[in-house]
Amino acid sequence: MRIPFIAISGLLLAATGASAADVKSISRLAAGPDNILFVADWKAARVHAITLPAAAQQPSGTIFNVLDLEPRLSREVGGAKVTVEDMVVRPGTGEVYVAVSYGPAKKPALIVVTSDKKTRRINLQAAPSTSIALRNAPTTDNSFWRDTPERSFTATDMKWRNGELFVAGLSNQDFASTLRRIKYPFGSEQSVTSVEIYHAGHNLIETRAPVRAMSFASWGGKSYLVAAYTCTPLVTIPLDDLKDGAHIRGKTVAELGYGNTPADMISYTTTREGKAEDVLLLVNFNRVSNLIPVSQLEAAGARPGIEKNVPYGQVTGLDVAQVPLSGTLRVDNLDDKSIVVVRRQLERDALQLVSIGKELSFRLSDHVSEYAFPEFSFRGNAFQQQYAKPRVDILMKEEGFPELIKASE
Repeated sequence: MRIPFIAISGLLLAATGASAADVKSISRLAAGPDNILFVADWKAARVHAITLPAAAQQPSGTIFNVLDLEPRLSREVGGAKVTVEDMVVRPGTGEVYVAVSYGPAKKPALIVVTSDKKTRRINLQAAPSTSIALRNAPTTDNSFWRDTPERSFTATDMKWRNGELFVAGLSNQDFASTLRRIKYPFGSEQSVTSVEIYHAGHNLIETRAPVRAMSFASWGGKSYLVAAYTCTPLVTIPLDDLKDGAHIRGKTVAELGYGNTPADMISYTTTREGKAEDVLLLVNFNRVSNLIPVSQLEAAGARPGIEKNVPYGQVTGLDVAQVPLSGTLRVDNLDDKSIVVVRRQLERDALQLVSIGKELSFRLSDHVSEYAFPEFSFRGNAFQQQYAKPRVDILMKEEGFPELIKASE
């Protein structure tokens, strides 16, 4: 049988035994180079690299105000109930890719959403793709709390960086918590590293619980993977330590609160008090989001890691800012100005896809505050005129309420 070949970036690439047409599930997505979108398929224990059609580049400043995301996604799968599994931005295009499962069988689907509120489903059967099997994938039929398959944690997070795909999750080994590094284009090179951490809230060395959210940061001339675990230790791992067959121990640099599962983590540069600053944004399912300055991580790197019990509820190790992103399920960089989030807006019980400025990290229209009242005026208040009004005006415009901007007074 002839092996099909697909041209990607001028290379001829042999398919590795499966294609996107065979996708059985989608747990995580990652945007790669040259129109490539990576799809982690936990049921098949594979990662698929889908080649997307070329898309027009969009300048910074795209705004998303999709306040009725759920019915729009449902229409793309014949009206079935949907669950969002992941979301990723296709860099520079203004396109957001949302992975869902739908129906009683939890079938996977991949749907593109654009800022004009249009949606379209990707035809995975027709998408050119290559695939690679994840080594030492879980094979157990165990379930957590009766109905969550252990194998669904094969890929708990996935990020692209400098020619490599980093995949966090579980393996079938005794030390199950695993970080994989996969070169792309796919070949035989794939490193598998088992990871243990000291979880200060639990007062326990943990080798099974996987990384739930991760990103990257650099300081002191070295690059690090920054990982958040359930309940919520924050750990740094030098990328140089992630070698095939190694068993390593991450450095616990913070405890960010008990009773929580991290949802997602991204890195970007923002402006705080007039200065550019590299930060990580960690969003959580059960707690407030955290804005983590890389300078704080660098300072923690110069200190010993946390090696003793931290009482439940105590936040220690880093001075992190709290960010009002409650209900956020997934987050990604939209452009240099904004992030975009899939969230469950709690007051309205609505699934939404909205953009949020990196400088302020909140939406004015989420709140009925003093500024919302038609009788409110900035007149006669120099502080409000100088600091509040410019920001309020920007938020009103971006969130779709330009007619409510008050005249300068």
